[in-house]
Amino acid sequence: MKSYLYKGAKTVKLGKFLSEMMPGLSFSSFKRLLSDGRVKVNSKRVKKEIYVNPGDTVEVYGADGAPSFRSESVYEDDNVLLAVKPRGIETKNFAVLVSEERGTQFIPVHRLDTNTGGIVMLAKSEAAFRAAVELFKKHLVDKEYMALLCGVPEKNGVYTAYLKKDPKQGVVEVAAVKKPGFEEIKTGIELVEMRDAEIALCRIKLYTGKTHQIRAHTAFLGHPVLGDTKYGNFELNRLSRAKRQYLTAVKLSFGSIPKGNILSALSGKSFEIPCDF
Repeated sequence: MKSYLYKGAKTVKLGKFLSEMMPGLSFSSFKRLLSDGRVKVNSKRVKKEIYVNPGDTVEVYGADGAPSFRSESVYEDDNVLLAVKPRGIETKNFAVLVSEERGTQFIPVHRLDTNTGGIVMLAKSEAAFRAAVELFKKHLVDKEYMALLCGVPEKNGVYTAYLKKDPKQGVVEVAAVKKPGFEEIKTGIELVEMRDAEIALCRIKLYTGKTHQIRAHTAFLGHPVLGDTKYGNFELNRLSRAKRQYLTAVKLSFGSIPKGNILSALSGKSFEIPCDF
């Protein structure tokens, strides 16, 4: 039996939660678990899709044959782990899975969107977490992504705009000029190569780190991320048969960190993974 505590803030469908906690679990396998009576929520057997509430415990019986979770690490020391989050998993749930796999509590220092894969920094203690957050605040950590964009960016360079989050709708709005409630965003875009006449592979660097910044900013510029179902070009997604969001966090680079800092081992280092598209 495997037990999973839902730590989210909102209700979520049982199938979505289990697909995150059991990577590789297909929809048909999930339906079979339900029909066989092998899923319980708060000790009550469920045989159909339901919503899971914050604090609920989900138990899955006889799932030993389901694909097991194996994390991929890029770097690890006594204080932090840089691991590759698969797309389709919320960052906080990814941290839970890594914690269960390794028998050590990990705290996510920053987050990636659910459908964005790539390098995530996880702290092994509250002290390491606070030190890592401070590095991000002091702009001592650079984050770079690779993305397939719809169309060709006008030029290589840093683009500036303003962003406002709508927490109720789960979306953000981008504007060209400063408005009440909007915060400045800066996004660097560099063309790497054209994949075809309408799809461009680009390296993207975040100079600010706001919710959905890359996806919303590139869409505002007229070149959304291929496969993005929230801000994207839905017609081009359909024509390209894009089944996922083509955005991956490929690189974390650290600036000069003082020797007395708990994370000084990261000073001046860069960690990069290959783009998977």
